[in-house]
Amino acid sequence: MSHQNKLSTAKRIGRMARWHKNTAYTVLITCASTGLMWFGLGEFAELLPPQLRFWWVTHGISGLLALCIIGSALPQHLLVTWRSHRNRFAGAMATLIFALIAISTGLLFYGNEGLHDPAKWMHIILGLGLCLIFPWHIIKGRKSTARLLQRTVIR
Repeated sequence: MSHQNKLSTAKRIGRMARWHKNTAYTVLITCASTGLMWFGLGEFAELLPPQLRFWWVTHGISGLLALCIIGSALPQHLLVTWRSHRNRFAGAMATLIFALIAISTGLLFYGNEGLHDPAKWMHIILGLGLCLIFPWHIIKGRKSTARLLQRTVIR
């Protein structure tokens, strides 16, 4: 394998297609920002649910899309990078938080009435945590790719 092919292969392992990555970023930013607005306006500005309709509907739709986008990344991003031992901890943390957010969503919709408040706060705390963990995952992944490319160039 030529040196250029090694560089190209190292750079592509587990990399999401540009359209997939951009769609994921757009959907996740929409989901996070509408969730923050819904939370902030409801908790601090004390707006009533009818006044928050735009925010919770947009948050719900973008959340469903985020679940689809993250699910579609499993075979070509998550599994490939896991097998190549790249960015495992940050990726596992982001995946775990996504899964727990999905569970808290299910509890909010279908859970017992007594679970509603704990599920709500679990969802909010995990969502805020994901706003920190996911960018960290992206940064670590880019640094990991840069280190891999440096090692490939040196060899």
